[in-house]
Order: sequence, then C-alpha cells, then structure tokens
Amino acid sequence: MVFPALALAQNSVTLYGMLDAGLTLVNNTGKGRVVETDVCGPPGCNRWGLKGTEDLGGGTAAIFTLENGFNIQNGHLGQGGTEFGRQAFVGFTNAAYGTLTLGRQYDSLSETVGYFPSSNNFATGYGSHFGDLDNLNQSIRINNAVKYVSPVWKGLQLNGMFSFGGQAGNFATNRTWALGALYTNGPVSMAAGYLDINNPATKPDGTGGVYASNGNYVGSLNQYVGLQDAVAMKVFAAGGSYTIGHAQLGLVYSHTELKDSQYFVVNGFSGAGAGSDFKLDSYEATMTYNITPALLVGGAYIYNAGKAGYQGLKPNWQQINLGGSYALSKRTSFYGVAMYQKAGGDGIAPVFNADGGVIGRTAIAEIPGAGYDSSSSKQLLFSVGITHKF
Repeated sequence: MVFPALALAQNSVTLYGMLDAGLTLVNNTGKGRVVETDVCGPPGCNRWGLKGTEDLGGGTAAIFTLENGFNIQNGHLGQGGTEFGRQAFVGFTNAAYGTLTLGRQYDSLSETVGYFPSSNNFATGYGSHFGDLDNLNQSIRINNAVKYVSPVWKGLQLNGMFSFGGQAGNFATNRTWALGALYTNGPVSMAAGYLDINNPATKPDGTGGVYASNGNYVGSLNQYVGLQDAVAMKVFAAGGSYTIGHAQLGLVYSHTELKDSQYFVVNGFSGAGAGSDFKLDSYEATMTYNITPALLVGGAYIYNAGKAGYQGLKPNWQQINLGGSYALSKRTSFYGVAMYQKAGGDGIAPVFNADGGVIGRTAIAEIPGAGYDSSSSKQLLFSVGITHKF
C-alpha cells in the first residue's frame, strides 16, 4: 500500500511488511522434543515498516525507514521490546553521490558479505554460523550510526558506518565502525568486510549493549551466550558466489575475535582469571538450485572452529543445512528446512555437581536461534512455514 504525498507525485510513504508462521521441532533439549510456533522463514522474521521519500530536486531525495519486528503468535515486540527495533533511520540519497543515513541500522559487514551465507538464502536463521557471532545473519543492529553507501561503479559498491558510543566521559564504550565492499560482474559476485564493536554487551547505563536489550542478551545463543560479554568484538568476513544456469555455488569465511570474554569466569571455570579471548573461524560451502522458477532447493555445510585463550581449548561445531521453498505467488510461499549440528573437539560447556560447582567440561550442540542447547553433542531441527509479503 502506498500513501501518496499531498504535494508532489515524486513524494511517497510506503507501508510494507512480511508475515511468517509455522512449526519448528527441536530434539535433545533436555525436555525431550520441543515444538515451537514462533519461526522465521528464509526471507527473515515478522515485520512491518514505513519507507518514505521526498524529492528535493537536483537528483537528491530525503529518505526514511521505520521498521518494527514482532512475534506473530502473541503480538509481542521483537528486538528486546524496541518499537522500531529492526531499523529506524533518516537521510539523503543521490544516484550520483550515494546514500547517507543516520539512526539505528544494519552494519556494513552484514550488508555486503551477508548476501552469501545459506542462512540468508534458504536456510533461515537456524542455518547461521555458530551463534551468529559474525552477525552475517544480522542478529544485531547498530544504534546512533552514520552510514554511507556509494553508487555502484562498474559493479563495485562501497559501504562504511560509524556509531558513536554515547557514554559521558567514556566515548569508546559501544563505539562501532564497519566497512564493506560488494562486487558483481555477470555470474560472479564477491564481498569482504570488517566490523569492530567496543564492549558489545555493555550499555552506557550498564544494562546491556549492542548484543543486549533491557538487560537480556539478544542473538542466537543460549548455553554459550556469555561469550558475547567481552571488551571488544572484531569480525572479518569474505564471501562469493558463482551462478551456473539454474544453480548458484557459494563460499563464505568469517573470523570473529571476542577480547577478554567473561564466559569462562562467569561459568566458574577454575583459573579463568579476569577474562579469556575467544576466536571463531567459520567456513561455509553452499549451493542453491531452481528446479522451476517457483521451486528452490539448497544445501550447505558449515565448519565452526573455536579457540579459547583459557587452557588453549579448541571446540568445534559442524552443521548441515537443507531447505527448500515453493512460491505460490510473488508474495506468498511455503518453506521447509532441516538442520543437524554436531559439537566436537574440546568441550567448553560446564558440567555442574549437585551443589552447582563446576566439575568438568563437555561438548554441547546448539543450533543458532533454536532457543535450546542440546543435552548432548548432537542436535536436529525441522521447521516448516508459510510467508506472506505485503
């Protein structure tokens, strides 16, 4: 639906959104099999929003976006209860000079390299790299951000963002910056980017940060959520795809560093000290194939290799993503996905005794966004649903 402006035909405000509902089954949750109804399909989670533009002349226009996320099963706000938690920004755009926006926005890394992971094509957020710690599935947004996106020059587009910390006397807290570049030439697409966040789990008021809202962590982790409680988060990622007929092949790599993570301290590991760095390298090979214009199938393999400063532990998580979607129309489609994850290497999940003391470590699987860590090193998830866009 479009609400035309009162004065000029070039001016408009557009209402848009997406509704997604279905069923998700997760096994090995400690509670047996769990069936949930709050799901997010391949295009993303439930949302509605407003986009506006005003022609200022000379090829320049003022623009804005306000986008709300919500739970379709109960109507609750998403993104920690933030009214426009998905996006909220205003700015200017010009075909010759690019786009400048200010507000709550996606970072430049996820807006470029994020095109290639299976989680953003067919596998849903359940198919993200471990915990979406690299944010390629856009679990987090950045507040107080200034972002510039260049025009496309011979297939190349640049993207840069800076976010002010906002804490009096400590400008560096929550300060975020990111860079990204996306290149497309015929069947070939590739991108690379970098994201740097100070104190990702600390707000200026002490109640949370980029990775937290109202004192609660957000994102795709459960058992391992404390890894985000770090002094700094640094991510480099690169990816690309090649289209051959009806098939598209892709590769993605990301390297995430969480400086002085409090995970091992909070979980009571002996000798953890003040904090421990945690590094994660994620490697993904993915493929999609259009059997017909309406029917898409895909598969991906992800290997997540972790390394902790605490005792040099090296955990890993392997995941297989399978999925498909069938478009009933341009706006309505069915989808189904299946994920299998296996944890290995050095376990970093604590094992407690009856008194709550840590007596060991174990390898625990945890499919991103499932909401339940596994009761073992393996976990399986199935999800089906219907998506309608407007």
